[in-house]
Amino acid sequence: VFGVGNFVGTFFGGIGCSYLYRHGPQYPAILSSCAAIAGCFPLWGLVNFSIDSNMNEDNNGNDNKDPKNYVVLGLISSLAGVLSAITGPIVKSTLQNVTMPQMRGQAFALLNTFDDLGRGLGPAFVAYLIEKLGGRRNAFNVGICGWILCGVLNGLLFFTVEVDEEKVRLGVEQMVTENNKNATCERINLGESEHRIC
Repeated sequence: VFGVGNFVGTFFGGIGCSYLYRHGPQYPAILSSCAAIAGCFPLWGLVNFSIDSNMNEDNNGNDNKDPKNYVVLGLISSLAGVLSAITGPIVKSTLQNVTMPQMRGQAFALLNTFDDLGRGLGPAFVAYLIEKLGGRRNAFNVGICGWILCGVLNGLLFFTVEVDEEKVRLGVEQMVTENNKNATCERINLGESEHRIC
């Protein structure tokens, strides 16, 4: 269910980014920031949803596997998936827009490197928290707070992305102008001499 929500979030994150970008390049950063911070709440709900108390036996020893509990768990999980996926397409499109064409390969390589680094160090960090805080639930509750930092940093793009895109636009225009100038320069061989016409 989380994966389905993740797919939906990626799809609507791209649509939302395109819509907001038409009104200004800084506005997708607000969506990205709000989605990252809002994603903490269903994740906290998912981590703290007590399967033992909600799905096993009640105080009288009767079986308490109410289908409503599964529906609630599924809704929380899908909402967490949706909100966790919105940021991805916005970050990638923003990175593409603020990077010169000849530098985009390096920029995306760095993005993937840090993304993989987070996947590798994340479990180690949570394992450390489990040991220090005395349980998985406490560790995950603290770990999810990192999304708040992610949301704040994404929100700060609101103040810089417009200027960065303008610098890239000017740089690309200058590059195109130089390429056009070089393309119109021709060498004409006149006997033994060579003249350059620009």
